[in-house]
Amino acid sequence: MSLRLRLNLLITIIMILFLIGLSITLMKSSKKAIEEGVESSHRVTLQLLDTFITSSVQNPEWGYTHEVIQPFLMELGHVRSNVISLYDLNNHLLYQTPESTYRKEINPPNWFKSYMTPPKELNAKIIRYGRLIVESSPEGAIREAWFHTRSFIYISLIVFLMINTLIYWLLGKWLSSINILIKGIEEFGQGKLKTRLPFFKISDFQSIADNFNKMGQSLDNFLSENKRLALISQQTADAIMILDSDQKINFWNNSAELMFGYKKNEVIGKTVEIIVPKNKILELKSNISFTHKNKKIQNLETRRLTKSKSVIDVSVSISPLYDPEKKEVIGDIVSMRDISEKIKAAKSKKALDQNRKLTSLIQEKIEDERRSLARELHDELGQYVSAIKIFAQNIKNQSKTNDVIKNSAESVTSAANQIYDGMHNIIRKLRPGSLDNLGLVETLKDLVATWQKQYPNLHINFKSFAVDKLSEDVSINIYRFIQEAMNNCLKHADASKIDIHLSIKNKELMVSFRDNGKGFDVKNLKYSKQFGIVGMRERIQGLNGKFELQSNSDGTYLLGTIPIIKN
Repeated sequence: MSLRLRLNLLITIIMILFLIGLSITLMKSSKKAIEEGVESSHRVTLQLLDTFITSSVQNPEWGYTHEVIQPFLMELGHVRSNVISLYDLNNHLLYQTPESTYRKEINPPNWFKSYMTPPKELNAKIIRYGRLIVESSPEGAIREAWFHTRSFIYISLIVFLMINTLIYWLLGKWLSSINILIKGIEEFGQGKLKTRLPFFKISDFQSIADNFNKMGQSLDNFLSENKRLALISQQTADAIMILDSDQKINFWNNSAELMFGYKKNEVIGKTVEIIVPKNKILELKSNISFTHKNKKIQNLETRRLTKSKSVIDVSVSISPLYDPEKKEVIGDIVSMRDISEKIKAAKSKKALDQNRKLTSLIQEKIEDERRSLARELHDELGQYVSAIKIFAQNIKNQSKTNDVIKNSAESVTSAANQIYDGMHNIIRKLRPGSLDNLGLVETLKDLVATWQKQYPNLHINFKSFAVDKLSEDVSINIYRFIQEAMNNCLKHADASKIDIHLSIKNKELMVSFRDNGKGFDVKNLKYSKQFGIVGMRERIQGLNGKFELQSNSDGTYLLGTIPIIKN
């Protein structure tokens, strides 16, 4: 089998395995979603029926429960993922909710239905002179899942065939020049350093040929430069030594003396292992063996031992010392640079980056939980409040002659409205819906209007300039930044005026918050007691931005500068 076919077959197998894995993942996700959706719908339906049945029992003047509930069920119509059946005491079917017509034309195969169908949930409720049977019905959700799964399979097959055909054609075009490259490399490896590769039409192969030819020319030049290396090495800041074939030191420059503390007469003729920690001996031997194959090692980060037995971090480069007359490697040229401070700085930066990533992850999880809680409040509690309002209105309509009941129903409706308004205030604090729908600027305008209404003696000035649609991550962090700054100001500043500005200039988003409050001493700021300021700083720095804080008796000024990357 040709290389072209082998590569194409390998790519095909990888793509097939990827598509299979992706399909399995999507089906599992769809199954879980169906189970959760059916369970949630079943639970909500039972709760709604319980509420109605309880109201009917508490109000016998409405009539018999099995008679009152039938119009209610007819008004409800089809209930998502549920079938509700109403029977009298003689087990005669009085009413049954109609079947869902959603995607009725879709007929999933039996294996798909069997896999996706969750366990049946069946609940019976005894009412006056009858009973209710509530049974879960996932058929509509299964049809929807099969529709999307089938579409995914068709699209995947088309894309797979197109990509596979394209790859096969490209492999045939690219691999025609491989043999020429291999032949040239083999000749070069045999010592024919004058070997050069021809011109290739394909840019990638031509790039390889250019670099190969440059390497050949460089090796030719390098042979003549070896004799001058010792003179040059004495003038470099890097520690340079030359080793013979037995790894004994026969050259040691001044920078090496300064780095390791050994004088020339202390190391000349001794093995290089004198400056190598015991746990790095095998690494050294491996590197020397590698270079003796006429290869180089560039900027290898490792450790070495000084005369005082202290261990230092170094960057090592090793080149073979080639004798053109004997045509063999006779030693190694080793250069080393002290990178101890660089390693320390890199570790500090890594720790800082990890801390910021952790902080960003925590903030992301908090926002996810807020979003989930807001959604649950809206979807679950909102339904209950709406149901209360409906029942109260029904009571009011059916009690026109009874002022006491009518007034009580109106009180229930008013209380439900207050609960609904309070719930939406909580939802806005958890996760303002306008942030996703209208963007950051409009959400901040609404937030400022709310603050202005709550604190009429406080003058709040909000301005935005050239702020286009921002990413979700940037928007929510800027929103929380301003929210936290405002909370700190209201708690501690005693300010009468606040200025909030948003602008984009030179591909940077600038957000500023300024108040005319009493301020504080920034130098004596104890961040352990000012977690809000720490949180604001981390939010800005987590977006690769800069945070500035100024405060005095004239007020406090906060500035966040964030780079904006536009597609």
